[in-house]
Amino acid sequence: PAAMKQSTLAVVLVLAAPVVTRAFRLAAPTAQTATPARPRSSALRATIAAADVKALRDESGAGMMDCKKALVEAEGDKEKAAEWLRVKGLASAAKKGERATKEGLVETYVHTGGRLGVMVEVNCETDFVSKGPKFKELTKMVAMQIAACPGVEFVTFDEIPETAIDAERKMEMQAEDLAGKPDAIKTKIVEGRVQKLFKEKVLLEQPYIKDPKMNVDEFVKSYVATLGENIQIARFTKFELGGSVKQDDDEGGEAPAAAAEAAPEQAPTPPVAEEEEAPVVVVEDASLATLKAELKAELKTELMAELKKELA
Repeated sequence: PAAMKQSTLAVVLVLAAPVVTRAFRLAAPTAQTATPARPRSSALRATIAAADVKALRDESGAGMMDCKKALVEAEGDKEKAAEWLRVKGLASAAKKGERATKEGLVETYVHTGGRLGVMVEVNCETDFVSKGPKFKELTKMVAMQIAACPGVEFVTFDEIPETAIDAERKMEMQAEDLAGKPDAIKTKIVEGRVQKLFKEKVLLEQPYIKDPKMNVDEFVKSYVATLGENIQIARFTKFELGGSVKQDDDEGGEAPAAAAEAAPEQAPTPPVAEEEEAPVVVVEDASLATLKAELKAELKTELMAELKKELA
């Protein structure tokens, strides 16, 4: 009986060996090839909600994939994602800055009450972009920005005449608070003051009225990223009610003088009894300057309040 049992066991082992071997072969790869962990970015990308992507796209105007990538880079933080898109826009704008801009729009803005008007030319590369709503939105905001900055005279620093900068340097060098300072220090202080003075006259350097954290240059470049074209503010002009009165008076005063010089000499007329003239009120130049400054300050305050209502 013992021999029979051993024979039976041997037969079973021989028959079961192929099955056991095959089972081990199938199980071995499964144990060796564990599922790799998903990269953190891939896992985060899967958790970004479509609603967040859409909201960021509506806010920034950037493409869907760019918005999703920005949210992934910012780990879902919408503010950081918007900042990421803005920085990307500045980088792409630098690459497009040398492209020719032969299309665009001439936009106008008239302030409530008709006391102030602005006309600005903004250029882009193609007629297709110039007719789009986003470009129209940009030009309107630029016109309103100019209206809100009464001290602005130039688009960029390059437009400022070198003679004006030199004249301002000479005036600052004679400032009393710089007396006795070494020339090197005086030059550095003067340059800083001149730069600050003319910075207030340059449109692209002004804080954007809707978001003071960026300047106008950065605001325009954000549209370069959105629209994919080079965009440049070419020129602008402002119209203030009564702004031509002084010029007209000056021209009117010169014309009679020129006519008098050109007129031939006439025989002297007999003296006529003098009549009493009505008293003339003379306003000093200083008073006029003060009044003009007060009016400008009042206009700017009123303008900014109404612009905020329009932008709200």
